[in-house]
Amino acid sequence: WSFKNMSYRSYTTTQGKNSSGSRALWRATGMKDDDFKKPIIAVVNSFTEFVPGHIHLRNLGKLVSKEISLCGGVPKEFNTIAIDDGIAMGHSGMLYSLPSREIIADSIEYVINAHCVDSMVCISNCDKITPGMLIASLRLNIPTIFVSGGPMESGRIRIDGKDEKIDLVDAIVYGTKD
Repeated sequence: WSFKNMSYRSYTTTQGKNSSGSRALWRATGMKDDDFKKPIIAVVNSFTEFVPGHIHLRNLGKLVSKEISLCGGVPKEFNTIAIDDGIAMGHSGMLYSLPSREIIADSIEYVINAHCVDSMVCISNCDKITPGMLIASLRLNIPTIFVSGGPMESGRIRIDGKDEKIDLVDAIVYGTKD
């Protein structure tokens, strides 16, 4: 399969005299002349250092971008917000969790439409981010692929001189021991 001989949404910002300013700005992001005939594919990543289950998504985003390039597309990555319910609960931060879904959807829609992106790959984890990305993909109606970041790896702790995997339940049980 090939991207050749196709017309793209991104041509609004990459083709013709009226797009010379846009092309100059695209060049400042690293695009070359050959890239202006390729589809611009957004890598919408929910990586953040605030959410433990998202720490590994930075590397996943780099991998997705590399594969897009190998397939003939131009990857452009941006991040969404992400709220960790575990950290936000029990204080006024809990008021921000559920509404973040709409902010995620809106911000994705804004970036994609403002830059005339052709398609997107959404890298998601968690129960507000995935629906926010789904809402955006439905509104945008462009080709979209979802990549799950997978489950958060269990932690490790040194117990009695041995490294042990530990999850939240294990930590609570171990913490109650005398």
